[in-house]
Amino acid sequence: MFIGTVTLATGGLFLGGYTLLSPMILALAYTYSQDNRRKKVNFFVVQLEAKWLPWALLLMALILGGPNAAMMQGTGVVAAHLYDFLTRLYPTFGGGRNYIQTPGFVRGWFGGGNERTQRKGYGTAYAASSQQPSRPASGFSTAFSSPWSSRGQGRRLGGE
Repeated sequence: MFIGTVTLATGGLFLGGYTLLSPMILALAYTYSQDNRRKKVNFFVVQLEAKWLPWALLLMALILGGPNAAMMQGTGVVAAHLYDFLTRLYPTFGGGRNYIQTPGFVRGWFGGGNERTQRKGYGTAYAASSQQPSRPASGFSTAFSSPWSSRGQGRRLGGE
C-alpha cells in the first residue's frame, strides 16, 4: 500500500505516468534483492547477484524504453528504498521506531500474529503445541516381528 502510494505520487503526479505496473514490479525486485543480496539470479543469459537485479532491470528499461520509461520505473526503486529505510534500516540502525505498521487484519491473513513463532538470529523457532495426543504413542505392533517393536512408546519432539 505504501509503495503503491509513493509510486502513484512520484510516477503518476510528477512524471505524468498512467501505467504504474512496471514501477511496482521493479519495487518488488528491489525488495527481493535487499532480502537476498548474495543469491544468484539469471537475467536473460547473464547470471548475477540478486543485489544487481533492479539495476539491470532499470538499465533494460533505459535501453528499450528511453529515459522517460527508466525514470518512471525508477520511482519503484525510490518507493521500495523508502519503504525499506522506514521499516527496517532506520528502526534497526538509527534507533527510531517503525512508522509504517502493517494493519492487524493483513497480518492475520498471512499468519503474522502467530505468537508461536519467534525470529532469532539463527532462524525461526516454533513453540511446542499445547495440544496433547489423545493417547500416548505406542510401538509398532503386528503379528510379525519388527526391529522397532521393542523400542518403547516413543516421544513426540517439542512436547513436555
